[in-house]
Amino acid sequence: MDSKITETAFATASATASAEAIADGIKDHIQRGGYAPGQRLIEIDLAEQFAVGRGRIREAFKTLVGEGYLEFIKNRGVYVRRFSRAEILDMGRVREVLEGLSARLAAEKELSPEERDLLVAHQDRLNEAEAHNDVDRYNTENFQYHATICTIAGNSHVEQSLARVRLPLYRLQLPRSFSNDSMASSNRDHQVITSSILAGKPDAAEAAMRAHVRAGNQHVIRLAEVHFR
Repeated sequence: MDSKITETAFATASATASAEAIADGIKDHIQRGGYAPGQRLIEIDLAEQFAVGRGRIREAFKTLVGEGYLEFIKNRGVYVRRFSRAEILDMGRVREVLEGLSARLAAEKELSPEERDLLVAHQDRLNEAEAHNDVDRYNTENFQYHATICTIAGNSHVEQSLARVRLPLYRLQLPRSFSNDSMASSNRDHQVITSSILAGKPDAAEAAMRAHVRAGNQHVIRLAEVHFR
């Protein structure tokens, strides 16, 4: 287990040891790549990690199974959920609509100076990651960028729905073998989306975001079967 990931994902949870905090810690660990799809989570190990009883861990497991992060396999245990390619592509079609709506809503708003600065800062970090061919940093910033647009949009229903359909993509970002051109193409989409939101152009922002997500779906189609269940 990566100690850096453990520290960032589990520090807050360990301080309170509530089932909700534990679930958030495990979820964050999955999102950061600390647990791989299909990996079994050992109840007693996590109980020691969080210094709680196993019943508290079972509560967290129940929550995460309900949210789609984990799956329970009878007589085998609890595993980080794996998705089929078809499932991910179906989610991708839904995500295209929701991400597009999120970008539209953000562009329709009169952004505060803080919101504008935050969006520009995200784009600057994406540009820097691309310039250094830093795929891991680009992937991390990519999720934060999309989450920020959703937060700016300010629609809780869209935000909650997107959290579920983004889930399997945490482990399906640009692989390290992808070329600079692939990252550059993805970031060009981001630059158009960012400029459209900042300029208050809802139609352009939605169209650019939907095209960007469609391109991501094509990435899923090209991935090797080993990534899926």
